[in-house]
Parts: sequence; structure tokens; C-alpha cells
Amino acid sequence: MTTKAFLLLLSASILFPLNLKAENKAPKDITVLITGANRGLGLEMATQFAADGYTVIGTARTPEKATKLKATGAQVVQLDVADEKSIASMASTLKGKKIDILINNAGYYGPKLMTEKSDNIDKLTREEMTRCISINTLGPLFVTQALLPNLRLSKIKKVINMSTRQSILNSGPGGAYGYRISKTALNMVTRTLAGDRAMGGFLVISLAPGHNKTTMGTARANLDPVPTMKKVKHLIENLTRKHHGGFWFYDGSRRPW
Repeated sequence: MTTKAFLLLLSASILFPLNLKAENKAPKDITVLITGANRGLGLEMATQFAADGYTVIGTARTPEKATKLKATGAQVVQLDVADEKSIASMASTLKGKKIDILINNAGYYGPKLMTEKSDNIDKLTREEMTRCISINTLGPLFVTQALLPNLRLSKIKKVINMSTRQSILNSGPGGAYGYRISKTALNMVTRTLAGDRAMGGFLVISLAPGHNKTTMGTARANLDPVPTMKKVKHLIENLTRKHHGGFWFYDGSRRPW
């Protein structure tokens, strides 16, 4: 190799080390869809992804009220994850659009008076349980199913199911029947999707964001959504095969089922 050729190769390696710069897509070429993005953790994730140049699609049950979500620059799409017609309408609206990262964030905790006390079996109703399971378990499953054509257009194909540490079987006793049971079932959705041959090439995880100060988390929470979602975003951006089918905490540590 001549000296001139060596210097050209060296210059190229500085500009494009191992060609990563040339191969990796810029964030603006990566589309993130976040369900339930009109408030709380969903809104904070939408804000941070949009600020870093990602193309963001955020869903809301009532788009006309999602003013903060619209202000991030995200495309707002109507979606009620418990409504089959709404899911089908969303899929129709997004037909042919590549989605790289799906964050199944929309969730339902339940009436506080029914879920915060450990003895709430006295007030528990079938309607309440059904609603929690419909939103927290079946919602992510059927939203993922509806968006498979979009995700298959991507080389990234990440599906993140937002769960909770309260779903862990040995997390201790106490209340929130609908929320806890539906999120434990969501973890099984994650495990089942991760092992489905039709999901080849996907990365699927459950992620516990911690107890954050939001409408759902209340002011008693110990975490601020801004730094917490920054860590969540970093984890999502850096998912590898080792994460596939696992249950992860916002700080990157692995959680037991």
C-alpha cells in the first residue's frame, strides 16, 4: 500500500469508524409509535424522542385534546386500545408506513379507592377486572398484531411492553388486583411473542419504568419522569439480542418474573 493510499484509508476510518456512521440510520429515519402518549410517561417519551430527531407517532383516545403531544411535533393518531374498531382504524391510517419501535404504553390502573387498599376484594368487580385486562393485557397484544405489517418494513423491529414491578409474583401482597394481574399477564404476552416464529427478527421486552410522579403514579411517587424516561429511552435505543424476551427495569437491570 502506498503512503497516499494509507492516508486516505486513515482519513476514512476517522470519519466513518468501522463504517458505523455510514450504516446507522439517523434518528429522523427512525419512527417510534407510543400508545397513550397524550400525558404522563407516554408524553415524556414522545417529547424526548421528538427532541432528538426521531419521527414520533403518538396515540390518544381524544386527539383534539392532545395539545401537549401535538406541540412535540408528533403525528397524533386516535386509538382506544380496548376497542377493536379503533385499532383497525389506526392500522388503516398508518398503512404502508414503516414503524421501527412500538412502545405499548397505554395503561389503566383503576379507581384509586378500589385498588390502593390490600383488602379491596370486598369492592372488586368483574367489570373492573375485565377493563384492566382489556387495556393492559389485550391492548398491547392486538395493537402489536395490527402493526405487524408496519414493523416488518423496519430492520429494527422493537416492541416494548410497559409493565410494572407490581407484576412480579413475589412482589408482596396488597391490592390493585386488576392492575397487577393484567400486567403479570402482559409479561406472558411478552414471553409468548418473543418465542413466536412469526416474530423472527423482532426484539420484544417488558419494561418496568418505576414509580413516577404522574397522574397515575400520584405525587407520592419517588421518581421524576424526565430523568427516568431518559434512561428508558437509552435502554430502548441500545436493545440487543440479550434483552429479547426479558423483563427490564428502567435503569437497565434485569427483573425477575
